[in-house]
Amino acid sequence: MKKIIAIVLVLMMVLSFAGCSAPKAKFVISDAVNSAVLYEFEAEIGEKTAGEIIEEYLTENGIDYTIYDGDMIGSIGELEQDAENWSVYWACYYNGEYATVGLWGYVPAEGDLIEVKFEESNW
Repeated sequence: MKKIIAIVLVLMMVLSFAGCSAPKAKFVISDAVNSAVLYEFEAEIGEKTAGEIIEEYLTENGIDYTIYDGDMIGSIGELEQDAENWSVYWACYYNGEYATVGLWGYVPAEGDLIEVKFEESNW
């Protein structure tokens, strides 16, 4: 009888952990100039910044990109920011709001939506 109870307890523990998954955030990289979603993925979150997670995704998927000034996206694929005139640039949004902190300064929380959009400036 003790063995049966022990087996049942172990199975209950295993099943209770089976439904648990690591917290995730959703990432969308898009070309707002041409209304196109380029890349969309979910990633496990923890202590990594949004910038680190995006860099890992791009590297793992063989997507060319550049970073300048240590924390600014210069290009993704063939879309390159105009760093001189800022006519087009990479903008970041967290949960639909324009970011006030850069990608390498933001640690996503569970359920966050991180958007990186190639946009035209209207300045």
